Amino acid sequence: MVLQVAVDVQRLVELGKTYPWPRLTRCLSCNSYRIWGHGYVLRYFEGLSLPAWIRRLRCPDCGTVYTLRPDAFARGFRYSVATIISSLARTTTGTSLLPRPSRQARQYWLRALKFQASRTGNVLKPDVNTLYALLSRDVIPFTRSINRAILRL
Repeated sequence: MVLQVAVDVQRLVELGKTYPWPRLTRCLSCNSYRIWGHGYVLRYFEGLSLPAWIRRLRCPDCGTVYTLRPDAFARGFRYSVATIISSLARTTTGTSLLPRPSRQARQYWLRALKFQASRTGNVLKPDVNTLYALLSRDVIPFTRSINRAILRL
């Protein structure tokens, strides 16, 4: 389970495994108080020259593994949420595109936006207003998952 945490990403890269991650007080699955450290994993994020060590926790009672992820980056994406939203806004308005995200990534985000707009509001050609309406309803417009939600710690 991925939990979004407010993290200073630059400091995270500098400190590595010694970064002071917040503690989870209870397991979200079984309410157990016993949460153990479960090591670290390397993750690559856009804009960082080095990969970052991301903390994992584990509940020994139910076996749930939690990954604490910086809240600036959505689960499964290496680009920041701000970059993705900005790219989608520019694409839907027809203004010049950002040079950094790849064409394939921008196309994936646009197809996902069309999917979410069609699924939730029966909109075939989404615009900027549709994008922000989806965001206000806690729908992640740049993924095709209908069950995905952002969990914050």
